[in-house]
This record gives sequence, structure tokens and C-alpha cells, in this order.
Amino acid sequence: MTRRIDPRRPATRNAQGLRRLVLGGTEGERDLRPGAHGQASARRPRLSGAARGCLMVIAQPEAGGLDEHACETLAAAALLAAPDEAVVALLPVPAAELPLQLDAAALGIDCLEILPLAGATPPDAQAQALLQRWQHWRPRLLLMPDRGDDADLGRRLAATQGLATAAGVVEIAQERGDWRARVRHLGAPGRAAGDATAALAQLQLLLLARHVARTELPFLGLGEQVQLPPPAARPMAGVHDLGLLAGQARQLALDEADFIIAAGNGVTDVALFHELAQALGASVGASRVAVDDGRFARSQQIGATGRTVQARGYLALGISGAVQHLQGIRECRHVMAVNTDPAAPIVQRSELTVAEDVQALMRALLSLLRREPGPSPAQETQP
Repeated sequence: MTRRIDPRRPATRNAQGLRRLVLGGTEGERDLRPGAHGQASARRPRLSGAARGCLMVIAQPEAGGLDEHACETLAAAALLAAPDEAVVALLPVPAAELPLQLDAAALGIDCLEILPLAGATPPDAQAQALLQRWQHWRPRLLLMPDRGDDADLGRRLAATQGLATAAGVVEIAQERGDWRARVRHLGAPGRAAGDATAALAQLQLLLLARHVARTELPFLGLGEQVQLPPPAARPMAGVHDLGLLAGQARQLALDEADFIIAAGNGVTDVALFHELAQALGASVGASRVAVDDGRFARSQQIGATGRTVQARGYLALGISGAVQHLQGIRECRHVMAVNTDPAAPIVQRSELTVAEDVQALMRALLSLLRREPGPSPAQETQP
């Protein structure tokens, strides 16, 4: 019998709930979860008096809510805040996605600021609006998720204001009474791969990787909410806005896709599957079985031995849901499945399951899409 090797590095959690890597350790964090040692279920607000300072989090919502990465960043700020420091969350939100469905207090937020944005607000204008709020609050520390547009905005702020920044932070730990941020780098010419640490007291901006802090907090925020006026439109000199042009989903890498339709062993009509994916504007993924028999490319494989995806929507067609595949979709927000077996493992992960023949459902769905045509993926849309 071959001993199984855990692909994830073991970690522990300190009393504040922050993640600490255990180099060479064999025990994970399953016995160190907050609440495992008699934590009271009733939570009280962390901030009881007037705030004398603050920590600030900037994150962009998706589909009216916050994903796990943003929630982990908020949790890290709440855990790092001093007893007299408030946690201020600034959320730049496209006006079309308002109102937000958030429990600000449960996320550890004391003051939630919502900044409505026009659909085509350029990054420079967003950065300028966020800078004004940063200058208003003057937080001791600014935290942002190190991903996508948030990472881009964070780096813009760091560059324009000369902020002392740590990007790609994988751990925040207390060493000899001082909080330190650990950053992992993969190496560069003349420099070996490894970790670097910096004292939080010397930093102004943290760009956090995933799993730095747990989202289950032992306290509540005050949950106050303010909607700011939209920032004034400031056209850039020499730039003419031609509107938005939607890209092709098949050109996106799977780990960047927002909506994925994935095929398993139950998909026998591959041409019909691709036709449906194009009609839905979805990126194409597949299970290992469907890849091994040559129906799909290896780059489309999703799972522990393929790609790990974090799409907002994931539609699994004819996939039973082996544990390796479920590992690859653990960070997807909404999972739907079509399978003739209502007891398949994928059903436990799905929010919606249709017990139906995959080919028949694909034909019916494609017929509906053709009856009610939507905008072409290449059609230009106005901001």
C-alpha cells in the first residue's frame, strides 16, 4: 500500500484565527478551528467605544456579494485591528449590481462604504476615487485581495502614493510580540525561491493571497453602512471611449473563467456540448475521464490533477463527482449538475441538480436558447 501524501501544506491557527504554516509538520488545522474548544456561540461587537484609528479593506463585490477571498481579507483586518481601531470596508460597486446582499456585522465590518461606479469607469478613475477615501480615513493599514482588478488597483495606489507594500502575502503571524507578513516568491534570476517576511509596523498596504485568515470570527462588527455619491466622471485627455466589447469565453484560461460548463463521461455528443457552450457563452472544462479518452484537451481538465477553478457559475454535465474533481471546484460559488444518478457525489456539492439524460437536456436547453436569442458574444455593448 502506498502512503498518501497530503498535497496541501499543514497549518495551524493562532488564538486570533490567523493561519500559520507548519514547515515539516504532519498535523493540519482540523483540531484548531475556532469554536472547537468551547467558544461561545453568542458573539458581541469587537469595538465597544469610540474608534481612535482604523484599518481599511478595499474589495470589489461580484454578483451582489463578496467571494471567499474578499471575506478572508476582511477577517484578517478584523483580527489585526486594535481594540480602539475600526474596520472600514470600501466596496466599489457597479451601479447595476446594487443593492448588495451583505451581513456587514458578521464579516467584522464596523463601517461599510459603498461607492457606486458607472459600468465603464476606467481603472485610473477608480483608483482616484479610492485614493480620496484612503486620504479621508488615513488607515494604519490597507488590505486588499491579491487577485484580478483588486490587485491592479492596489498596485496603482502603491505606485502613486509610494506606499510600503507586501504583495502575495500567504501568512500573518506574531513573532516575539511583533506581527509579521510572510511573502512567498518563486525565485528570479540570481535569487533562489523561498519566503520573505516584513514587520507590519513598517507596511502600509497588504495584498493577501487566499487562506490567510478564517472567515469565522469570534466577534461582530458594528455593521454601519454608508452609500457614497458616485465619483465625478473625468474623461482622460486624448482618450476616446469606444464602449465595451465582450471577449470570447473560449479564449479565457479556466482559472479566470466566470462561467464554466464541464463535460464528464456522460457526455457522448461532444459537438452538441460545444454548441451549447458557445450559445451559453461559457468556458469549456472536462473531467479526467473525458480527457483521458481524447474527447477534450488536457488543458481543459478540472480536478486535483488538472486545474482548480473558482468560477461564479459551474455547470457539470454527466460528471459523477469523484473526489479529485470536487477538489478542483471547491472554490466555485454556484455549482449545478445534470446526472441520471441522483445519488452521485456531485449532487452533494451542487445547489441545483437535474436527474436527466445529458444529451436530451442539452438539446432541450439549446432549443430554448435559439428560441430566445441573446446578444452575440462579439456584439458591442454601450457603457
